[in-house]
Amino acid sequence: MRYSQFFGRTKLESPHDTDSINARLLTQAGFIDKVAAGIYNLLPLGARVLAKVRQIIREEMNAIDGQEILMPTLHPIEIWQQTGRDKTMDGILYRTKGSGDKDFVLGPSHEETVTPLAVKQINSYKDLPMAVYQIQTKFRDEPRAKSGLLRGREFGMKDMYSFHTDEKDLDKYYERAKEAYFNVYKRCGLEAYIVEASGGAFTDQISHEFSILTPAGEDTILLCKKCGVAQNLEIAEGNALPPNEDDIKEEKMKKVPANREPSIEAGTKLHKCEPWQILKTVVYSVEDTGLVGICIRGDLNVNEHKLERYFKKLLKPGTNEELKKAKLYAGFISPIGNDRIPFFADHSVRHVKNWITGANKNKVDLVNANLGRDFRIKEFADFVEVKGGFKCPKCESQLEEKKAIEAGNIFKLGTKYSDAFNLQFTDKDGKKKKVIMGCYGIGSTRLIGTIVEAKHDDKGMIWPKSVAPYLVHLVALGNDEKVAKKADELYEKMKSKGIEVLYDDRDESPGKKFNDADLIGLPVRMVVSNRTLEKDGVEWKLRVEEGAKDVKFDKVIDEILKYRDA
Repeated sequence: MRYSQFFGRTKLESPHDTDSINARLLTQAGFIDKVAAGIYNLLPLGARVLAKVRQIIREEMNAIDGQEILMPTLHPIEIWQQTGRDKTMDGILYRTKGSGDKDFVLGPSHEETVTPLAVKQINSYKDLPMAVYQIQTKFRDEPRAKSGLLRGREFGMKDMYSFHTDEKDLDKYYERAKEAYFNVYKRCGLEAYIVEASGGAFTDQISHEFSILTPAGEDTILLCKKCGVAQNLEIAEGNALPPNEDDIKEEKMKKVPANREPSIEAGTKLHKCEPWQILKTVVYSVEDTGLVGICIRGDLNVNEHKLERYFKKLLKPGTNEELKKAKLYAGFISPIGNDRIPFFADHSVRHVKNWITGANKNKVDLVNANLGRDFRIKEFADFVEVKGGFKCPKCESQLEEKKAIEAGNIFKLGTKYSDAFNLQFTDKDGKKKKVIMGCYGIGSTRLIGTIVEAKHDDKGMIWPKSVAPYLVHLVALGNDEKVAKKADELYEKMKSKGIEVLYDDRDESPGKKFNDADLIGLPVRMVVSNRTLEKDGVEWKLRVEEGAKDVKFDKVIDEILKYRDA
């Protein structure tokens, strides 16, 4: 393609409202154009990248027996009401009215559409397993639409759904899907880590995210570099044991005046102790249950995602009004002599003796409180918010916090949607059973943004050749007719050999052309100039390298084909 005829040109500067690297570079380089927050036009360069990303995804899904379909974007509200997700996902649903005053939503996901479709196709165990996928547009009214293509309100996605006779068969396919996903990222030039995470509104089970490390990432993951374990902060496990307390003698508990603020910092200052020696109690209001107290070491925090998974209900921190009504004093609450609310505790509470904690009276503390002797806990569980410095649950090495971008996720849906739509099959014995489902998503437009975040420098983007919009950026320098003629010949010859080439034939300065080439970031830059004509060749430079080399005209095609196919 001749750049002089191109639809979508580079800009001298990025728009002032770009809030991420991918938004800035993709906009400035003419790949995307912002329509509104989270809504973008994809210009020719962006559309070419998307086509290549989609093709890689398509090939890998086909390789694990996925069959491509296409489902509608417009969904009748009834199917969403059938699963209850018209309420649980209400905050991001785009709603609209059709003729006859009928209610519709624009699909943020397609479980509600694919499951009724499967009901019409699946009858017997002989029909299973089965997997279908689509590459389509989704709509989510993200309250924080930002970061360019990373968090959009309208975006491209590949979503695949698998159907199975039992959990064992789903597990087997799930592992195949993991490998297919790793293949997608590798082919796109990315290194992915698989991370356990919450299933959110899609499933009650654990999901798996595929994360790409980058300082610009929206998420924080915990990574053990020794054994490769990667975890999402929402559900991460890790050990943060205090100094060994096995030989510490239990002292007599006593009340002490505590004229302090209701904080851990104030407690450590007053009692001249370490934060881990304080028994902290956080009170939550659990839906349809009431108030509960969660005890944890003073240097640790409660992970509310873990808490919701434990209670299987929505919860929120107790308000001052709720605490006052229950005769609880903020900052001085403990399970000792307190029967007003039930108390649960993180496992960290088991390992400390002679706790310092509140006495359930304003401005009064207890010192030397001990589990078993002075107080009991209704139940222990993993409630801790793991952070960098904790020990890896697998190998005991230190966990590191790393910024990352979630580039895809997979879920074991179980029978959640089969139950809602009565998706059944007849087994070998003639008995009716529920179909077990899995779900597998990759944001195709999000993947473009992820590649840019992970592959760039201070000059611009650095596209892996597998997804680059063009392989070669051919640049003609100067106004010499001989240069233009030779560049034209080379351009036509490369096109005839099936080589994707963007030809900068504009009447612009060398500096402008070189800057644009670096910004756009194609894998190979070839320059034709008076200097290169004297050497009967081109200047050849890879975007990932600093140096350049001269290649003879009669060797250029062989050289580029060798590079392309390597």
